[in-house]
Amino acid sequence: MSEVKKIQLSNGTEVDFDKKTPTTLFEVIISEILIPKYTENADWNLSLNIIIEEMNRLIIKHDLSPKLKLGLLNKVEEHLDKDIEELTGVDKIEILFLNMDDYVEDIRRLILAGKDKEELRTSMAQLIMPLTIFELSELFIYLGKRTFLK
Repeated sequence: MSEVKKIQLSNGTEVDFDKKTPTTLFEVIISEILIPKYTENADWNLSLNIIIEEMNRLIIKHDLSPKLKLGLLNKVEEHLDKDIEELTGVDKIEILFLNMDDYVEDIRRLILAGKDKEELRTSMAQLIMPLTIFELSELFIYLGKRTFLK
């Protein structure tokens, strides 16, 4: 028999939480906190941080497994192709890389700074070092589209 307990979210919503099937909690956090916050602020990273902090608060308050954060993020990933894409009007890749213009602007500034080739190469490497291979691919695609489709 699974143990179900009432958990109250920071917005006042009560959720029946079953640690064996936490999906209900994830769905409520996405629908009641993530989507409204994103609708309000249009900042994807801020909205994700808000729900991660919500989950941290619940983990501490109710002595839950820290692995629930990963479960929540996996559930958000499932929603990216569905309701979140419809909400934002942009596809999943654009949601994940909303700061692509910032990278392009940083690259432009580096190039215009007049650094020699070695300094420029080092600065570019430092700029893109935190990106994954997937993100680098997206950056190249983005730059290619901006360059060749003008």
